[in-house]
Amino acid sequence: MTNIVFILATLVPLLISTLYYNITLNQYEGIIENVYGANSLSTRLRGDIYTTIWNVVAGKTEFKDGSQYELIGRIQSRLDELEKNATSADNGYLIQVARNALETIAGYVDKIGANIASNQPVFENERLLGEIGSVGELLYDVIQKFVASEMELAYEQNAIMQRSIDLMTLLQIAFFASILIFLFLNFQSLNRNVNLPIYRLKAMASRIAQGDLTIRAEKPEISELDDLTMSLNTMAGKLGELIQQNVQKQRNLQKAEMKVLQAQIAPHFLYNTLDTIVSLAEDGQNEGVATMTFALSNFFRLSLSKGRDWVTLQEEKSHVESYLAIQKMRYGAILEYDIDIAADILDTSMLKILLQPLVENAIYHGIKKTRRPGLVRLTGEAQGDRLVLTVEDDGLGMKEEELEQLRHDLSRSDAPNPGAGFGLYNVCKRIRLFYEIEDGLSIESEYNKGCRVILRLPLDRPSAPLPEPSTEGD
Repeated sequence: MTNIVFILATLVPLLISTLYYNITLNQYEGIIENVYGANSLSTRLRGDIYTTIWNVVAGKTEFKDGSQYELIGRIQSRLDELEKNATSADNGYLIQVARNALETIAGYVDKIGANIASNQPVFENERLLGEIGSVGELLYDVIQKFVASEMELAYEQNAIMQRSIDLMTLLQIAFFASILIFLFLNFQSLNRNVNLPIYRLKAMASRIAQGDLTIRAEKPEISELDDLTMSLNTMAGKLGELIQQNVQKQRNLQKAEMKVLQAQIAPHFLYNTLDTIVSLAEDGQNEGVATMTFALSNFFRLSLSKGRDWVTLQEEKSHVESYLAIQKMRYGAILEYDIDIAADILDTSMLKILLQPLVENAIYHGIKKTRRPGLVRLTGEAQGDRLVLTVEDDGLGMKEEELEQLRHDLSRSDAPNPGAGFGLYNVCKRIRLFYEIEDGLSIESEYNKGCRVILRLPLDRPSAPLPEPSTEGD
């Protein structure tokens, strides 16, 4: 509060002096403008009036074509401005005298016009021209007196301004220097004894509130704050431990939920496949039964992966190939597929069972709904530091509003909209949990033209060494 009071005490005189300077300066500028305007008017009075009217009297200019009234109007406007800005009563009186003289000149001009119109002798107009010259000289003298009076006022105003500026400047310098010295000493004392330790604790508490639990406060300079500092440090440490434990519990819970959801999806596929095998056996297609049984065995062997969460891209590719081989035998000519993954990335480690749910979605929600032959295409390549895998089909696709709704559902952290499909949601959720990224899955679609799902996974994801797939039953 002391600092604020002294700052205000410094600012108030500064504001007052600034306001005073502005008012005085505006008055001075008004005087200068009057002097300039009066001098300009004097020049016009001395030459323009007499010359303009003489041209009319001498017959060089027709009265109706002459500029005498226009000139008188401009002089009248300038006199109005000078009277409005007059800085003293005496100067205002001089302008009024000049205005009367100008009215007299205007009256003479009217008489000259009337004489010319009635063809009066020229000598009468010459006499009036002489009167105009005399009145013009009077008007010029009045304006010069106005100029002299304004110049005297300008000199006095300038002297007052100079004295005021010098005095105020000295007072402000002395006052401001005193305030700065006091504030500096006061700040050093407060900062050294109280403010700095408290500020450090306040900053620490603020950062803790913002989530930074790694910060620790140093031992304060004053012993009264020792207990508070120690308590804050202990609190930050315990909060960090509790939050980390809670985060790990949540991750473990979500991973368990994903595995349960994954296990719920597998039986549905198993039942349909076994039904197909039974149908093939009843038709006596023993080779088809053997091929489909081997593909099913390979599919579940790779699905289990001995409990591992991470597999090679080669294993994930084999998993999808087994799935597509089974579906090809089920749907026949209605389903075609193509897999094109770069050979140099097949040893890359990735989270398992990310591609099969996407391929399943392409078949059930894309091609199957069109009731016409369709193609599922799987491609993969490395782009920078990302592994890019694409699953696309030429099936039904989605309308714009359906696509936006699906994207919205997948962006939510709670249970998905049933229309979004558990398999697709499972893939999206597992990518967020295991890779800890938000942009790992994107969807593009156009109605009646198909759908494309793109995975962009980090290439440098750390993982444990992966054992070679076993050829024995798992």
